Amino acid sequence: MSNDNKLTRAMHPVTEGQVPRPSKKCDGQLYTVKGADTLFIISHKFGVTVEEILSANPQIVNRDIIFIGQVICIPSATPKPIPVCDLRVLTLRLLTEAGQPLPVVGEAVQLNARVIVRPTFNRPVSRAFFFLEPTGTETCEFASLIGVDCPSAVTGVAEILWDVPPGTLGRVFVVACINSCCAKSDEVLVVRNT
Repeated sequence: MSNDNKLTRAMHPVTEGQVPRPSKKCDGQLYTVKGADTLFIISHKFGVTVEEILSANPQIVNRDIIFIGQVICIPSATPKPIPVCDLRVLTLRLLTEAGQPLPVVGEAVQLNARVIVRPTFNRPVSRAFFFLEPTGTETCEFASLIGVDCPSAVTGVAEILWDVPPGTLGRVFVVACINSCCAKSDEVLVVRNT
């Protein structure tokens, strides 16, 4: 763990000659150090690392010594690469406890008191979160978690056994993740009348 957040705050210079002049070349922007600044605080303010600031400012010979009023170069932030996320939900099925497909009337899956909710994925996932969003809402803020599965790391299948409350009417969907890559399924309209 880095100790960059423990850097000494900017100091008042004793003499004007004590403050190093800024680098002649700056591929970024110039910044004037303020009283509460440290290189760590400045780096977070501009989305760069302390090492990048030090590299752009060879006049800073000690990372613990910067001065109020000192002008330093803040290098242009290099965009962080966006990881490729190729996770996809292939299917989302609602089944009887025996594993048989449930009947569909209109576009709604007719639920029993207990059903299996089984999504499949194009690759193994570490977590799968199952949700029910009540009908009549257009935002996911009303969705409720109905189950979580931590499936085997070798298959692209997750599964929960859902005890369905009477009068359930809404849309079921799943969100699954592996590392920082997540995918959401299409929604399946469901109903349980009794």
